[in-house]
Amino acid sequence: MKIQCHSKELFEAVGLAAGVVPNNATRPILQTLLLDASPSGLVVKGTDLEVGLSARVDGVICEEPGQAAIPAARLQGILRESRSEKVDLEVVDDQVRIVAGGSRFKVPVLPHEEFPQLDFRPPSPALRVQREALLGLLRRVSVAATRDATRFQMHSVLIDCGEESLRLVSTDGKRMAVGELPLDAEQKKGVENGQYILPLKGVELLMKILDQEPEEEIELHLDQNEVTYASDRISLSSRLVEGRYPEYERAIPAEIEHVFSVETEELLVGLRQASLMTTKETNSVRFAFGSGGVVLSTVASNVGESRIEVSAQRESGEEEEFTIHFNPGYLIDLLRVIDSPRIVASFRDRKTAGLFSLPEGGANYRHIVMPLVVSDGGTTGE
Repeated sequence: MKIQCHSKELFEAVGLAAGVVPNNATRPILQTLLLDASPSGLVVKGTDLEVGLSARVDGVICEEPGQAAIPAARLQGILRESRSEKVDLEVVDDQVRIVAGGSRFKVPVLPHEEFPQLDFRPPSPALRVQREALLGLLRRVSVAATRDATRFQMHSVLIDCGEESLRLVSTDGKRMAVGELPLDAEQKKGVENGQYILPLKGVELLMKILDQEPEEEIELHLDQNEVTYASDRISLSSRLVEGRYPEYERAIPAEIEHVFSVETEELLVGLRQASLMTTKETNSVRFAFGSGGVVLSTVASNVGESRIEVSAQRESGEEEEFTIHFNPGYLIDLLRVIDSPRIVASFRDRKTAGLFSLPEGGANYRHIVMPLVVSDGGTTGE
């Protein structure tokens, strides 16, 4: 293999594919990226055997076609520090020679024959949806998924395909996000009703890809084993998580008595300020909703206190003051991904999960957060 290409385009493709590479691979070949050069261009591939990604690099001068399995971290680091517009790669024996301006590197390669085979265009049914709508919903929903990779069912996003809608769901047991997109038979294109659990790694890579794609509509291929996205430039395949997803519908509050509307940015700033006066042991913010707004307050021994006033509008509820406690981090995560100027906070009582939604089409996105039960001695549980 001997090629010349633009450093920026190669770096972007390598960065995408390197996102698949596992930190602690059981096989050395999985810590490499496969570069496949041909007269039609260069394709960069990465996989951890659960998720696979392929990115095409255009504008490549291919003097000698071929393949090379190059350690991902080394290649990405070299390209990141390069200041040259062009980069040359040539495989000689068991090394790849990389030339970028006045910099020259020799990096050992692994046998490319050992790299797993990847298939990104399976003949499976596909969902056809608006790219920006799906990307926005994935961003809003995925924040509630657990980051604990050992909790497989919750380290994921559920794709719940119904007769007339597509629901996306994530939870970590203390919060849950549910988003919905309308679907018709033409958009489903043969996809069966049912649940498909996509691991969080696949979700994060899919979001990264969709953010760079130019198409207004995209297709997601779904079958009982994997989810696949494929375009002319980038392809992604992810195995589904086995097992059943928690019964999320039971966690959505059905009875609401207190409803308030708050400016998203103002509440986000207030929560950030209040969280400065919390500790790991006392990570709680008190919300006191009244007729004039909501007061956020914290008290932590050896740290200090805070009291922040945020404007809010009461939509329903008769109590003069309604108080409830939340972990501020959960709500900060939520508010960061909301693109609406206002958010609606709904409650049944002080011990039941709070329901956060958007003023316009609130049923299309709901975020449920369990409150903290606080006694005089501090937080006692969730």
